[in-house]
Amino acid sequence: PVFTKFVNSYRQAISGLPREVWYLALVMFINRSGSMVLAFLTLYVNKELGYSEQLAGMVIAVFGVGSILGSLLGGWLTDCVGAIRLQAIAFVLNAVGFVALYQLTDYVAFVVTLFLMSAAGEAFRPANAAAIAEFSPPELHRRAFALNRMAINLGFTIGPAVGGLLATYSYAWLFWIDAATCLMAAAALLFLFRGRKQAVHVDAVDEIVVPTRSPWTDWNFVCFLLLTVLTFSVFFQLLSTYPLYLTDEYHLEKWHIGMLMGLNTLGVVTCEMLLVHALQNCPPLRVIAWGSFFMCQGMAMLIFGNGFWFASAAVMVWTLGEMLCMPQAMAFVAKYSGKRNRARFLGAYTTCVSASFVIGSAIGAWCYGINHHLIWYVAAIVGFVVLICTLRLGKGMERSLELDQPVENQFTATGGFPLLPVANRVLIDEKIGRQSAN
Repeated sequence: PVFTKFVNSYRQAISGLPREVWYLALVMFINRSGSMVLAFLTLYVNKELGYSEQLAGMVIAVFGVGSILGSLLGGWLTDCVGAIRLQAIAFVLNAVGFVALYQLTDYVAFVVTLFLMSAAGEAFRPANAAAIAEFSPPELHRRAFALNRMAINLGFTIGPAVGGLLATYSYAWLFWIDAATCLMAAAALLFLFRGRKQAVHVDAVDEIVVPTRSPWTDWNFVCFLLLTVLTFSVFFQLLSTYPLYLTDEYHLEKWHIGMLMGLNTLGVVTCEMLLVHALQNCPPLRVIAWGSFFMCQGMAMLIFGNGFWFASAAVMVWTLGEMLCMPQAMAFVAKYSGKRNRARFLGAYTTCVSASFVIGSAIGAWCYGINHHLIWYVAAIVGFVVLICTLRLGKGMERSLELDQPVENQFTATGGFPLLPVANRVLIDEKIGRQSAN
């Protein structure tokens, strides 16, 4: 009965999602099931190429700088090239980059190639987010993004775990398999969406109500982005100091680290959709606040124990935070921005996530050079700061979501519409009147 109830709950959580959302999830699963290089990149540079821990940590920072450029360009290129085509191009360029990286041993040549690869390849992120949002109606955004993350994490359940075993024999396997799955993802994407036009789901009034605006002038949203940078700077220690710490302080083997990564992704695959479905009526910023808190404290737990099983318990804590925070954040941005501004706001959000690579990796490498435990004390402090600030920020921002319309920071006294020119208000009244008459 328990298993049957679980299956029924899961079926209910994933039901009703458009076919195109499932296609996008399948493509991400193909790509991420071969994702091995990034998870072991710091170890490869440090242990295989022989560069210092600080230089190994800076490699991820370089990847992050390229990701920032890629995310900024991706938001603009999505409108020019198209979300599906841009994702396919990014996958192909990533494949070329992985093959090129393995041929290089000089540090400067390695980081320059990595920068170019990440700038070209990471442009797919805003395109992917925009495609998910526009192929699904607003009321399904949370579950659509959660499904995509489930596919990504299901792939990561396979990728790092297998990569940890293969790295024991040769790092070459990681680069070649990663390149092959990028090409497979591009081929699957073009095949599944051949001749298919993007069906945009948007409220009929949305195109009139929402003016064109920049995410960088919406001060509430800018505060949200700053808190996002703090949270992800801690989270992305997974790709920099985290594997080094588990190797140096916990004395874990590479396959142990791969298993811990797999434990995280397995938790996301089995539980995230159920959590999102259960919390779909909760204010999103409150869920994001507590999710960010658990992510940071799960990392900070590492200083209080040792061994594989304690590391596994810490993984469960920050995995819970990840499941609460990440799908809610993407859906929140998509809904807060509105259709007209969605690409810009999602581009700003993914840019800040990419910036966290740079900030988190640089700070992590600096802290690790001073004391191996210092970064986790910083993580604990960041968790409390983000929790308090996000809860306070949510009191203002969530009013717009309660109206089910993306709005400006100021409201008119009546009607709940943003302060627009009179001509636009007349158009709104006329449009609503025509809808009522019909």
